[in-house]
Amino acid sequence: MRIAVVPGDGIGGEVVPAVLPALSLLSDRFGLDLSFEIFDWGAERWLAEGVGLPPGALDLLASDYRAVLFGALGDPRIPDMAHGRDILLGLRRGLDLYVNHRPFTPAGGDRAVDLFRENTQGLYAGVGGTVAQGGRPAVAIDECVYTRETVEKFLRYCLRTLNDSGRERVTLVHKSNAVPHTGRLWQEVFRAELARFPGLVGSEEYVDSFCYHLVRDASPYEGIVASNLFGDIVSDIGAALMGGLGLAASASICPETGYALFEPVHGSAPDIAGQGIANPFATATAAVLMLDHLGHPRAATALRRALAGAARSDAATPDMGGHGTTATFMAEVMTLLEKGLAAEGTDLHG
Repeated sequence: MRIAVVPGDGIGGEVVPAVLPALSLLSDRFGLDLSFEIFDWGAERWLAEGVGLPPGALDLLASDYRAVLFGALGDPRIPDMAHGRDILLGLRRGLDLYVNHRPFTPAGGDRAVDLFRENTQGLYAGVGGTVAQGGRPAVAIDECVYTRETVEKFLRYCLRTLNDSGRERVTLVHKSNAVPHTGRLWQEVFRAELARFPGLVGSEEYVDSFCYHLVRDASPYEGIVASNLFGDIVSDIGAALMGGLGLAASASICPETGYALFEPVHGSAPDIAGQGIANPFATATAAVLMLDHLGHPRAATALRRALAGAARSDAATPDMGGHGTTATFMAEVMTLLEKGLAAEGTDLHG
């Protein structure tokens, strides 16, 4: 079971390698046969060669690897993030990872809210352009493009997943009063697909009103479905409700093939890169999502419990209230993981 590993830029090159030993330990104890290959796609290669995703990268990933564990992209030397669009958006579109799952658990809560974001179309479809006047942009256009097929298969997957996991409520986030064409498409498809799942109670909220209510009280929400832009914004609010971007992770999935990319939500944080203080919690949580997706729930649960224990210890990084570093936090995770596995017993294969 080969996993492609792309640390990327900044702290991605610190938090991703820090998490791999935990995955290797779980692979050994549970007989998962995981192996990892690291790819150097990021700012350094872009600046040296002008290459983001190398030729043949998508075919290689699809044929030889089960999933991608991703770090972060962003470098001050590339202010327009051209390499980020080429690599990350290239992976999402090229592998048809149109479902983005970003669960978040508000501080003090005991159950995650499942946020699903459409991941390949909308305002991120790359349709638009500029008209120059006097050597500078005078008119700039970005088109919001959605196909019924994509909205249908996205919502169908999300609603089925929520229904199968025992969720009872789901909210569509939209802005059909101001963006009527795509907004009404989403509403129409949501209502039609919701009828397939009588166990789910659906509601619809304008994105501005929804964000207001979410910040005030997240407890009424169990499942959330949103278009690309709105889901992107809401996911950062969810991370803030958890305690910060260093805690949130996501999975980008193609339901038809089962292929998926797992990553922390945070960026490359160049201001702290190289200091050894980056919080690896979100990357480790992305690894938990990956283990669950690959069909290894016991291993995922073991890592999830170790992460929760380490987050409550003094080994946690300062943003979680501790005095630890990237290395000390993951050392504590490994210690707790070993203890938890020993308590379960050593015959964990199968």
